[in-house]
Amino acid sequence: MDTRIDAATGPQTTIITVRALVDPVVDELGFGPTSRYVETGWLGILGPTATWAYRRIGSLAEVHPEGAEVDLADLALSLGLGEGMGKNSLMARALARLVNFEVARWEGEVLVVRRRLPPLPERRVARLSASAARAHAHLTGRPRH
Repeated sequence: MDTRIDAATGPQTTIITVRALVDPVVDELGFGPTSRYVETGWLGILGPTATWAYRRIGSLAEVHPEGAEVDLADLALSLGLGEGMGKNSLMARALARLVNFEVARWEGEVLVVRRRLPPLPERRVARLSASAARAHAHLTGRPRH
């Protein structure tokens, strides 16, 4: 059974497996899911719902890189996203944003999630608020050009 949330069909089950995406460079130099950088930099890009979802599943990927089960219905409720699990549910849309921004990807029935996120590329930094851009410069040591 395909457990991923699909834009066309929605989830087939609420239980998925989350596993760590191994990226040696980003794992060494990036920012963890509960870091100030993710909150100030990535939040404006991913949006609040996807960022909170990443904080939860990214933290799980840090602790259990080999994989762990996640009940998406429980996760959605704990994030205040309601009980809906259809293709247009807030949970499905949050996971789709994580995939669209390459924070996660589906490998068959497994959601593979980054343990750390890289610093934002300059094209994304240019779209940040002034305060988020200052935080980016401070936390990365890279002033905005």
